[in-house]
Amino acid sequence: MLPFQIIDGGSFISSTSLVQQVAIDQQPDLFWLRNRDNWGNAAAVTAIESFYRNGMIQGSAQATNQAVTTNILSSAAVTTNGFTFIDTTNPPTFAALALTAITGTAGTFVVSMANTGNITVGDYVRLYGTTGELQIARYTFQVTAVTTNTSITLGYMASSGITFAANATAGFVRKYYPSLFYPRWAYIANITQATQAVVYFTAMNNFTPGENISFRVPTPWGMTQMNDVVARILSVTNSATVSSVTIDYNTTGFSAFTFPTSAQAAAGISPAVVVPSSSGVVPNAGSATSPQMPEGTNLLDSFDNRNKYYMNMGSNVITASGVTYDWLAMKYDRFKMN
Repeated sequence: MLPFQIIDGGSFISSTSLVQQVAIDQQPDLFWLRNRDNWGNAAAVTAIESFYRNGMIQGSAQATNQAVTTNILSSAAVTTNGFTFIDTTNPPTFAALALTAITGTAGTFVVSMANTGNITVGDYVRLYGTTGELQIARYTFQVTAVTTNTSITLGYMASSGITFAANATAGFVRKYYPSLFYPRWAYIANITQATQAVVYFTAMNNFTPGENISFRVPTPWGMTQMNDVVARILSVTNSATVSSVTIDYNTTGFSAFTFPTSAQAAAGISPAVVVPSSSGVVPNAGSATSPQMPEGTNLLDSFDNRNKYYMNMGSNVITASGVTYDWLAMKYDRFKMN
């Protein structure tokens, strides 16, 4: 009998944000991560290899550091921005953090914070209890930049082109992991007036070309003509700061999409959202010269919103960008916590 079984594994190239997430089938008893490209060379690398063991505090890790030129390895205990295991059906909770300003008037949506806690790029946050800008309460935002103990940036919101009449001057930010239970809401940041409208979201979306989506746009949001509309997605954009879909729907004659005022929000509003509606035919399946016949049926949308297990790896275990990391998730044949 082996002491453990490998239940999952793989490799990835680290991004500039130094944050990575991988999906695994179950909670591992041991999770191993190694920087393949820098292992054994003359570079000084923090956390060249790191481990998570079942029972460790969320965000922690046991790491091995590599010294410059000497190739000497040393051990280190990581207490933050390490490994965080996430079960999206029962995710961890996080304390509220105070904010001192939100620059909504400039459309940058930089949230000033004296303490950014363990918020990292890619995390989901909600803002509430704000003095001003009450219209963004209950919305889900994804963080695109963090200046430690200074600010976080809601870049997907900023890329929508929406600006507010007044900035917020106080309030709270809470990090959280959204449930992936189907169907999941996508919060609308903007809808353009165009023959093929572009819909911007406040976080990365999971939609697929050909999928049909349904709109919920209450009265205070301006473009009420889109309420209950079902439209087909032509293309999807998910970049470091832009999340959008282009739809096969003409909005040129519609009123402009706009966020409610803070006063309107104080009286009570519902958010503007998009929800999955149904599968559709994949547009331009095959190639322009050799189209797929019959046209492709979109099935990916049937699987893109399901609760899963994830291992989040933070910037204290992924310490170099643009390099290959190998990872393994293991389960012991017997595991006892005494």
